Amino acid sequence: MSTFAKPENALKRAEELIHVGQKQAALQALHDLITSRRYKSWQKPLEKIMMKYVELCVDLRQGRFAKDGLIQYRIVCQQVNVSSLEEVIKHFMQLSNEKAEEARNRAQALEDALDVVDLEADKRPEDLMLSYVRSEKGKERSDREFVTPWFKFLWETYRTVLEILRNNSKLEALYAMTAHKAFQFCKQYKRATEFRRLCEIIRNHLANLNKYRDQRDRPDLTAPETCQLYLDTRVEQLKIATELSLWQEAFRSVEDIHGLMSMVKRTPKPSVLVVYYAKLTEIFWISESHLYHAYAWLKLFNLQKSFNKKLTQKDLQLLASSVLLAALSVKPYDHKYGASHLELENEKDRSLRMANLFNFNFDSKRENREMVSRASLLSELAAKGVISCASQEVKDLYNLMEHEFLPLDLASKVQPLLSKISTIGGKLSAASSVPEIQLSQYQSSLEKLTTLRVLQQASHIFQSMKIDMLSRMIPFFDINAVEKMSVDAVKHNFVAMKVNHLSGAVHFGKMVCGLILTTAATFLGFSKC
Repeated sequence: MSTFAKPENALKRAEELIHVGQKQAALQALHDLITSRRYKSWQKPLEKIMMKYVELCVDLRQGRFAKDGLIQYRIVCQQVNVSSLEEVIKHFMQLSNEKAEEARNRAQALEDALDVVDLEADKRPEDLMLSYVRSEKGKERSDREFVTPWFKFLWETYRTVLEILRNNSKLEALYAMTAHKAFQFCKQYKRATEFRRLCEIIRNHLANLNKYRDQRDRPDLTAPETCQLYLDTRVEQLKIATELSLWQEAFRSVEDIHGLMSMVKRTPKPSVLVVYYAKLTEIFWISESHLYHAYAWLKLFNLQKSFNKKLTQKDLQLLASSVLLAALSVKPYDHKYGASHLELENEKDRSLRMANLFNFNFDSKRENREMVSRASLLSELAAKGVISCASQEVKDLYNLMEHEFLPLDLASKVQPLLSKISTIGGKLSAASSVPEIQLSQYQSSLEKLTTLRVLQQASHIFQSMKIDMLSRMIPFFDINAVEKMSVDAVKHNFVAMKVNHLSGAVHFGKMVCGLILTTAATFLGFSKC
């Protein structure tokens, strides 16, 4: 190990080594100085040395050296000049980004060059063998070998910086900025694996922050500025998760945000809540949790109406229409009927978990199903005037579905309304926090609802009818699709019916035999009931 009387001498020696092409030796010389016990107090020359040090680390792609040096420099700067550490880290990330961009620009086929599932995984022996036996051009192979290592190093840079800055009140702003840059990296290059790891890293950092409460320089989450930084980071995480279509990670991000809100016992700004509920509508729609999708829309509508005074009447009408259609899209029957005890317990736990995300207050003495249901949601929409704000076509559809009894004409009256509704939508004004709404997304669910309503109403006035007649009453689906929908409706006691293909008839009435016996009897052409 070389020793220097002054830090400047080490820098001079490193530059001499660089001049003769010995960058690794120059890096080692600076590393020995930085980790030496002789220089434990901050000096101005140390900042120049660190700048040169991180430059060499980037040029040589020495992530381990960079991490060791930055940890030592953090110890030196922590109580004296933390801004110097910030400048060095920013310089380090900038250089890593520039090198990655340079490599990307040199590659002719970025998608091929980045066709790696996991940036942290080493190349397997079989991959090396295949690269030689297949007819891959030398230029393409060199692009792959050149680009991927630089993006791997950039990812390692973000991980290193987050590890160094974590849970430090003096560096929390830089930590948040680094997390945002790492999220953008994952978004720009569609790095799903790295995004999941990044979310887990940030999640663990917060868990450790709560675990070690006596830690020195620990961030105070009760401080408004600190809380906002942590919240903004998780909101950005939620946005990127939905843009990458990582819906499970998006839901975990929602739980992270809710957990942070509960931890600090502070109500977030309306702008944050708007993003929170808007992303919940996407998550629940993708997961086909239509009831919670509708509740998220209701929360979003109430926020927009209460806090956005510049909202136009057209925007308000489109938002209200979305809320009402989302509520109508919920299946009109409860899955509680016919479910096993285990299924009921699982559904209860899931409902409580979902309700926590909406800040519902549950009374343990009341039945959970009475509080979170399609009926209670529609009642709330009527009581709060949401239905009156919706467009006329949507209101007409609501009245037909929920208040009219037209078993023979229901579908024929609904069909033109759905055609009109599917054309409604578009971008909202700049005053709205929701950029765009398309009501056409609900068309399929509403066609299924219409089918179920026709079956329900027909069962009240018919004992049986020809399959051909039922097909004419339901123009949206063929009889096979209708029969498939009816199975679930019968299972949950919404309608009592069976289809006899031998006689070409549909029979309505109370079922006194199990589904298996009914199916067998139908197949044989006679009923055992």
